[in-house]
Amino acid sequence: MEIGTFARNNEQVRSAIDNEPDFVDLRMDLNYSINFAEAKADLNKAGIPCTLHLPSNPDWKPIELSRGIVPYIDLGRQIDAEVVTFHTMLSTLFYDDYDIDIFLKSLPLACEASKEAGVTLAIETLGLYYTETQLLFDMFPGMRMNLDIGHGQILAKRNRALDHISSFYDKIAMVNVHDNTGSKMIDDVLKMKKEREVSQGEIRELAVRYDTHLPIGEGEIDFDAIFRELKQRGYDGRFLMMCECPSDFPQEKEKFTELWLAA
Repeated sequence: MEIGTFARNNEQVRSAIDNEPDFVDLRMDLNYSINFAEAKADLNKAGIPCTLHLPSNPDWKPIELSRGIVPYIDLGRQIDAEVVTFHTMLSTLFYDDYDIDIFLKSLPLACEASKEAGVTLAIETLGLYYTETQLLFDMFPGMRMNLDIGHGQILAKRNRALDHISSFYDKIAMVNVHDNTGSKMIDDVLKMKKEREVSQGEIRELAVRYDTHLPIGEGEIDFDAIFRELKQRGYDGRFLMMCECPSDFPQEKEKFTELWLAA
């Protein structure tokens, strides 16, 4: 098992190294400012591997992959990233058929780029149901999954991570661990729908507000059930602690370890 933390700038990389994680996820989402050559040198000196999270729109709007993602995939090779993750736009909860079609047409370019670069490409779960996920892996069998437990709780009474584990366990390359109260979003959406028609854009914006990246135990997620399912299937891979403040990694690692052992 490997327990890691994340960084969006070089100061956070150096701080992460001091906490001795098993790996560091270098994130290019939101406001990042990483000198990758410097980060690679610091991590190599400490003997700590890295993963890479490619750019994503904070509003979760679809992007044309050939322009927005593909140019960055080779960066994963340059810094020896063990996994390169990017967001999916497949969910019918948040995107219409036109957006999804654009995403699927662009995805082969990302897969080919990752193959040429020799990096493992993983798609981060976001509102995905079984049919959408099965479509993805049928079309792109080399694709892996970054199982985001926090995203699984958004607009869901039962965390979607449980179904992803049951159906696609062999595809999991990494598990993101953070808490929220995402099921309460259902009540908000139902209330809005009583007053007017609700657009997918509004649902995306509401989901952003519920994706709070709380410390373990400060939300409503049943980590015990999810960890038990992973343990029963023999998962012993990467866990990324994704509490909003990376400096809280030691405490989050301790909480995670306690829950994992008890599951």
